[in-house]
Amino acid sequence: MKIAALLPHVEVFGGVRRYLELGNEFVRKGHRFVLFHPEGTRPDWLEFLGETRPISALDTDAFDVAMCGEYSILPDFDRIKAGVKYFYFVLEGHKMEKDVARRPYRFLGNSEGICRRMERKYGLKMTRAPGGINPEIFHPLEKREIRDTFNILCYGRIYKRRKGIPIVIRAAERLAGKHPNIKLVLFDTQVGLDRRDPRPMIKTRIPYNFHLNLPQDQMAWLYGQADVFVTAEWRAGWANTAAEAMACGVPVVCTSSGSRDFAENGRTALVVPFPWVGSIRKRIQRLIEDQPLRRRLSEAGLARIREFTWSRLADRLLDEFSGHR
Repeated sequence: MKIAALLPHVEVFGGVRRYLELGNEFVRKGHRFVLFHPEGTRPDWLEFLGETRPISALDTDAFDVAMCGEYSILPDFDRIKAGVKYFYFVLEGHKMEKDVARRPYRFLGNSEGICRRMERKYGLKMTRAPGGINPEIFHPLEKREIRDTFNILCYGRIYKRRKGIPIVIRAAERLAGKHPNIKLVLFDTQVGLDRRDPRPMIKTRIPYNFHLNLPQDQMAWLYGQADVFVTAEWRAGWANTAAEAMACGVPVVCTSSGSRDFAENGRTALVVPFPWVGSIRKRIQRLIEDQPLRRRLSEAGLARIREFTWSRLADRLLDEFSGHR
């Protein structure tokens, strides 16, 4: 099968990782996968087994299946020659969402939550295509460091409001009086058109480290620095960082946004319905004071997220594609 995907770039984003990892699995399973983006260059941060081409070369080939999840390149997606086209919904609430829902595509959703939303709001027939984890990159450390701090790990892209980073910071600050050994660990990759550095935007009175632009082979080490991973995200599609933390054996506090597939409150994670400071603070405090709970969530979360492999998702998509060629 000849499969194509269109992206706006191949920089370090969870949405890009999805296509690179799926493309690798398609190739391993004997299919051809071509990734189109404006420059056509190969990604330099993750191994990719497929082909890359510039979007200017769209007219030079035809495909059995084409995929796209980016609104800004819809004119190019309309132009590509493919037997069937799948739009991959990965975020909620885009201003062009309604327009896309009316187009003659088939539709994928990267989480149960986003699929239910699109079915309810637009009456679409959605194919579940959640995220995955690469266990070669995201895995528990063989040995954990002994330290005298309680480390709260949080994604650090503070200028993206829906990520909820200030909520996590305020929750940690409210705990610092009773638990003075709290430390924040934040991380991000400085990419994108604006190339903003989030580090100067972090304002807090508690100690913290900020890791920027870590290579992929250090991601397990990064997550291994955490006693708990916390996210207060809303309008998420698939909660990439929460899934990655689980795969590294870290107990997770998260919202239900983007995590419904793998975060079951009290069993695999502590889940809050809304990103409120007080709710996040209470869940972190429970984990500070209850080491057996941290251990149970770590073990159950790891077992659950291991069900979400890129190979399994690729098989699901190939079955879907074969039924509509």
